[in-house]
Amino acid sequence: MTILTFPSLRAGQGPGEPYSWRKLSNTQVHESPLTSSVQTLALPGARWACTAVWQNLTPADSAVLRAFMYSLRGRAGRFYLHNFARPSPRGTVAGTPLVAGAGQVGATLNTDGWTPGATLLAGDFVAIGTELRVVIADATADGAGLMAVTFDEPVRSSPADNAALVTLQPACVMRLTSDDIESSFKSSVLGPLETFTLDCVEAFQ
Repeated sequence: MTILTFPSLRAGQGPGEPYSWRKLSNTQVHESPLTSSVQTLALPGARWACTAVWQNLTPADSAVLRAFMYSLRGRAGRFYLHNFARPSPRGTVAGTPLVAGAGQVGATLNTDGWTPGATLLAGDFVAIGTELRVVIADATADGAGLMAVTFDEPVRSSPADNAALVTLQPACVMRLTSDDIESSFKSSVLGPLETFTLDCVEAFQ
């Protein structure tokens, strides 16, 4: 299946308000019927979800978005999407960051290729392949360009040695939450401008 790229609109127009990029954690909660004590288990499978609204779209922009949405064929399609609110990191990213060593698992990865002194800060988004992660602890590259980066979630699969870390518009793979394409578009009786709402959730590869 071909993974599409979300289209760019005129002058790179992004969504407005309301906008929501959120994480859907995957947990199990067991409550004792006798004592009411609670055990909570964190499971793999946390997903990203996004609701984004574009208002006052021109007919040309609406046509581009309609063509893209129709090409997805509802929930069957897949596309790359980044968090429009955080397209770039707060840290002083420099160099060519890569995974340093094969076989790594867990939520902390050893990386290299950084410019010495480069930083990632808590809250920065990073993509490794199709996995989108959030940095949860500030990290600084040492004099050899090495940096251990700790993420919010363990990687789903061990990345290859020298796999690239994407820090500019890092994206994950999404799918629509509904097959009803036309409900995403709202027209105005006062003119040709339209409102488009995108509702999507991460689709693991």
